[in-house]
Amino acid sequence: MPRLRHALLATAASIATVAALAGCGSINEPADTPSDDAPSTPTDVDLTWTPPEGLSGSLTIYSANPQALTDNLVAAFTEATGVQVEVFAGETGKITAKLDAEWDNPQADLVYLASWAPAANYAEQGRTLAYKPFGFDSIHEGWAPADGSFVGRDGSALALTVNTAVAPSIPSDWADLADPAFKDLVIMPDPRESGTAADLITAMVTVNGKDATWKLFDDLFANGLVVQGANGPALDDVTAGSHAVILGGVDYSAYSAIKKGESLQVVFASSGTTITPRPIFIVKGTKNEAAAKAFEDFMFSQQGQEISAAANMIPAQPSVPVASGTRAYDDVEQLDVDWDEIAANGSSVVDEFVSRYLAG
Repeated sequence: MPRLRHALLATAASIATVAALAGCGSINEPADTPSDDAPSTPTDVDLTWTPPEGLSGSLTIYSANPQALTDNLVAAFTEATGVQVEVFAGETGKITAKLDAEWDNPQADLVYLASWAPAANYAEQGRTLAYKPFGFDSIHEGWAPADGSFVGRDGSALALTVNTAVAPSIPSDWADLADPAFKDLVIMPDPRESGTAADLITAMVTVNGKDATWKLFDDLFANGLVVQGANGPALDDVTAGSHAVILGGVDYSAYSAIKKGESLQVVFASSGTTITPRPIFIVKGTKNEAAAKAFEDFMFSQQGQEISAAANMIPAQPSVPVASGTRAYDDVEQLDVDWDEIAANGSSVVDEFVSRYLAG
């Protein structure tokens, strides 16, 4: 259940060893620390952040991201600044429902989401405070509007997560899962609960068109595709062997499970996939603007980005390397999408998907 809790001050050592990572706020898994054989960080961009003096008070952040990732970011910021941070954690739908209920009296200072579209919608509604944080000019192209009304601070690539002990073969693309050999062996997170799944379907429609995309899903559903729950439960299902493959699973959760010894393989579709930028924004009307801006600055610093990389996320800053054993941004074949278009069309695409395949 979502909860409001006070973030405890942590030492730098504890930041690197916190256990309990809730994928998209729904499952627990360990937060990985960078290994000794991870690539060295390029030195052409200096992202070292120094906290401003005179910060005080407290902040509240709503986060739909892995629990330990959020906890580690909060603990490091509190240690650096003395500003205490409370966290409300939950899946994207729970976060947006709470924000909408508080429209006239916002309680959050910052919001850290797992999907692009809700942040874009809030920016369009004038509910975000535009701010270009520290390091804004060096993040991946397309990961922020020009005005900084929200900014993608790390990302997750969507993959075919394969249980190698159960799958009849290793698929190479989405369409392979329509083969009779995968009959009743495939599960997909529900796009009504998983913002990343919604992003993926919308990207497919945007790039490939509705006819080709719905034909793909017609074939997948005819082959027994199950759509159920968020990313965490889908990973639990496939790890347990109830299904063999997740279609569109977030890569970071699978990497963490693999490092724990699970018989999983992460495969990126040959026809392309999405790396969803996970955005953060300051809520217009924040009661502690100085501290909120400092927190966002920290999120894009070397320190903040390395915490995301340690959780198997893809950092927004290209100069910060991914964790050893994970796929880097440039090594993922991506669908050529405009995230503004994804935000504009996502709701209608998901509605049509639900109507075609999940209604009744």
